[in-house]
Amino acid sequence: MHLMRPSRDRVILIGLFMIAAVVFLTLHPGVAGAHSPSKVMLTYDPPTQTLQATITHTRFSDSHYIDKLEIKKNGNLVSLQEYKSQPAETFTYTFKVTAAAGDILEVKAYCNKFGSKSEKLTVGQSEKNAPK
Repeated sequence: MHLMRPSRDRVILIGLFMIAAVVFLTLHPGVAGAHSPSKVMLTYDPPTQTLQATITHTRFSDSHYIDKLEIKKNGNLVSLQEYKSQPAETFTYTFKVTAAAGDILEVKAYCNKFGSKSEKLTVGQSEKNAPK
């Protein structure tokens, strides 16, 4: 039985890729440990026109946190909130947003190091029927 050996060029290419990956992670250590928010939950109270966004982003620190929230209504940006820290692993922010039944509200949370997570809610629909 004859075993196929990888070509010399392929071995060199794999070696170069591994070296490049190590160099990148060494020069950018925050990316290796960074992660996007794990959960965004939305609730809307029509009588008070209040949108609540509960965000979960674990293992945060002074240099790794949720730094921005985009709030959209029917695809249009209505608010952009920027932050310099995160109060806890799971936290809730409240926003005044005028919306009517059928409007689609969306909140997108951004990690200052890597990634984002968004959630949508249709005003007037129960959460189990809301689009994902």
